[in-house]
Amino acid sequence: MITTVPTDYFIPNSPRVILGSRSPRRKELLGSVVGSDQLVIKPPLSPDEPGFADLRFETEIEHRLLDVVQLKHDDICRQISSEALTEAQSDSESSAPFLIVADTIVVSGMGNGQRMVLGQPEPHRWQDDVRDWLRYRLSDQTHEVWTGVRVSQLDQNVTCIVKSAVTFCELNNELIEWYISTRESLGKAGGYAIQGFAAAFVTQLRGSLTNVIGLPVLETRQALLDLGWKSE
Repeated sequence: MITTVPTDYFIPNSPRVILGSRSPRRKELLGSVVGSDQLVIKPPLSPDEPGFADLRFETEIEHRLLDVVQLKHDDICRQISSEALTEAQSDSESSAPFLIVADTIVVSGMGNGQRMVLGQPEPHRWQDDVRDWLRYRLSDQTHEVWTGVRVSQLDQNVTCIVKSAVTFCELNNELIEWYISTRESLGKAGGYAIQGFAAAFVTQLRGSLTNVIGLPVLETRQALLDLGWKSE
């Protein structure tokens, strides 16, 4: 069952946009659109979400990404519903908030139409994961970055997947070990941050840069506008 932001979640002077994410990069990008004073951060509580390790084809990866986004959305809606029971004031003229959730993955080609999703490196072996990805999956190759986004208000929503293509230069052992030494890979999808030191590896980008960072700003803003959000 799809959960929605409850109609009784009307808190006077509350922020108009809720971002369901722990990512400081998404917070910064969305804040540039809606204004930091209109934004509240409410991360998902549950760490459980389906993975991508068993998937190899584009359509099934897309479906799984949308499932992850839906689970995050429902998690935030349950939090809001719980708060509304004690904090809501039904006589308020405040409008219902807009809710935005997103999930970003790095997708590497394997040939024969098959793909491999590079998630966040495992904390206990992150150096080995990043070393392998840089050497065998990213060096001198083009990969894709997909972000699934869901923007909703009450029972209305806009959901999409935005894709960008990123090409890396050829990475020798010295470059790989240098990048690992920066520790920038920790907690990053695909083991790198294009807004950081990894920008030095990029020889070509097709599509949205902000999508690669973690939130496609143009598409997210348009989704807000489609649902009735107005810039103040």
